[in-house]
Amino acid sequence: MFIRVLDCIRTGHDARLVILAILISLISGFTVFAIISHARAQHGKARHGWALMAACVAGGGIWSTHFVAMLGFSPTTAISYDITLTFASALLSILIAGMAMPLLLSAVSLHALGGAIVLSAAIASMHFTGMKALVFAGTLEWEPALVALSLGSGALLAGAAIVIERRSGALRHRLAATALFGAAVCCLHFTAMAAAILKADPGLEVSDGDLSEFLLGLSVALVTSLIVILSLVTVFLDKRVHRASAEATRMRSIIEAAQTGIVVCQNQTVIAANRTFGTLVDLRQEEIEGRPLADFVAGPPSIGQRRNGDIGEVEKRLITAGGARIDVAFSATPIPSSGPPLHLIEVRDIRAEKSARERMAYLANHDALTGLPNLRLFRNELHQAIEEAAACRGEVGLLWLDLDHFKEVNDTYGHAAGDALLCSVAERFRSALGEPHLLARVGGDEFTVLCRSGQRCGDPAAVALRLLAALAEPVLVEAHRLEVSLSIGLAVYPDDADSAAILMRRADNALYKVKKSGRGRWSRAA
Repeated sequence: MFIRVLDCIRTGHDARLVILAILISLISGFTVFAIISHARAQHGKARHGWALMAACVAGGGIWSTHFVAMLGFSPTTAISYDITLTFASALLSILIAGMAMPLLLSAVSLHALGGAIVLSAAIASMHFTGMKALVFAGTLEWEPALVALSLGSGALLAGAAIVIERRSGALRHRLAATALFGAAVCCLHFTAMAAAILKADPGLEVSDGDLSEFLLGLSVALVTSLIVILSLVTVFLDKRVHRASAEATRMRSIIEAAQTGIVVCQNQTVIAANRTFGTLVDLRQEEIEGRPLADFVAGPPSIGQRRNGDIGEVEKRLITAGGARIDVAFSATPIPSSGPPLHLIEVRDIRAEKSARERMAYLANHDALTGLPNLRLFRNELHQAIEEAAACRGEVGLLWLDLDHFKEVNDTYGHAAGDALLCSVAERFRSALGEPHLLARVGGDEFTVLCRSGQRCGDPAAVALRLLAALAEPVLVEAHRLEVSLSIGLAVYPDDADSAAILMRRADNALYKVKKSGRGRWSRAA
């Protein structure tokens, strides 16, 4: 059988046109696989459009290969072609190839193999329909064994081509698949040509075909030229896609390697995000990409720019999938782009950092033992209160408090008991004062109370009486009932002083006079 096929090619065909037919099948095969590879990356109408183009190239390539080989066919009788069947064979080839494309684009390997069988059916239907278009004085008969061999070889080689093409997008795999596709077309054609038996009958009268070899050659040339043009365009697009894909893969690798959250935005829309960002917002990457940046940022999400293009680091709050707010630092950098503006945004989790800063700020302004504001914070608040009072002609009252005989408690019961006493006293003062007043611990057993202008809490003298009453009951410390008394010095701005420093000194002087004259009461600066 194989000798008969080779003999058919060697003696019954023009070698130059056979080579041209093989080249056409290879070019069309390479183009088909390039288009299929590109179509797999598309969605919706774009995917359907590329699939249609692949079907046209496959069908046209099969048709051109067949009729170029037929132009080189040298039978013993004159032949022409029926124009209707000739072009019907092209249409049939494209239609059946179109049926194969959805299967070839499927992610399921079994579907793709089914597509290979349908594609081989397109080759076979085109060939045998094209042979029916032959017009000559005689009859056409077929050798069944060779027909079966042609169909089997076409299906087997087409299936192998699809299997190899699907392994990867590497050039070597595509070239191997192209060679197998060309072999499928050519093996089916030339094996079927060997199976064809043209019996001349001089007594048989037939009309000339509508399509001469010249017109057929012109038609084939036009279709082949179109395939070549589509090949060049497809190769160009394929290179661009591969470059873009490689660039996207490289960028994805870079942002995935980052330990901080990274998002790439195009016109305020997230087009890429790494796993770290996904962990921060508690979403998968595919649930993030394609959504507005505003979905993940509390407050205005806009990316401002300085003159140099960068925006520096700004603090924002990230919204998680569960609705929680996370303190983060945003740092955006513009990415050069010929299209819409692109920004690469670094999102850094600053919860621990912010908590540490807040803790340090708290410790710098509060007493470690009682949690009350310390002297530093008290002075700042006093200066601010006096400025406000001066602006509205109000008053500021300052009470300077000192526990009587506190040293004796430390000496008798120890410093731990003294600390416990200070905490208990501070709590009683808080309860007596309520929220409006600022209570601070400014020394060992010294406290201050700031009464701001406009507070609805009575005058400073009434506040002093409430504080004295707060210590009327003994304080329980380590199973000891301690009788604690309190001395208070009072000064009022602007009656007793015209500045914060003088007001503090006058209140301290008033306290000193109380302690000299008997303790356990309050006195205003004279």
